[in-house]
Amino acid sequence: MRYLSEKLEDKILNAYRNGSDLGYIIEKLNIPHKKVKQVIIGFKEANRLKKSFTDEFKMLIAERDSNGVSRRKIASELEINANTVKKACEAFGQAHKEKASSENEYTRINKTFPLTICPSCNSNNVNIVEDNTTYCKDCGNEHIHHQGYTLVVNWEYVE
Repeated sequence: MRYLSEKLEDKILNAYRNGSDLGYIIEKLNIPHKKVKQVIIGFKEANRLKKSFTDEFKMLIAERDSNGVSRRKIASELEINANTVKKACEAFGQAHKEKASSENEYTRINKTFPLTICPSCNSNNVNIVEDNTTYCKDCGNEHIHHQGYTLVVNWEYVE
């Protein structure tokens, strides 16, 4: 990943570790979704052992989990098996993930977006589900657009 400075790679990984949404990382660091994914997946591949991963990579998973990101989302973002996430969390973080309350059903973004752009990954590959709701076919997030803010649906918390 020599196209990015090591400091920028560290910023991406630290923000990721601390539970920041990929869309937030993209916006704050002003870099494309593809490059953020390349850094995260590159870190995964650099820490791959034969049939496992290094403790450093497992700690990144456990820290992201501890910072409120669902295990299913972590597995999807890192393109790994959900059981790998579970084992990393058991070894380096919380053995059991607590069920979130209904207040976590949405993540609020204090910004409005056009219905043609995904607020999470900036893709234009979106479908309009209802008048103010969109679904991104690239990242799989659903967004409810309001005046002055946008809600990202956290499906893992919806009953």
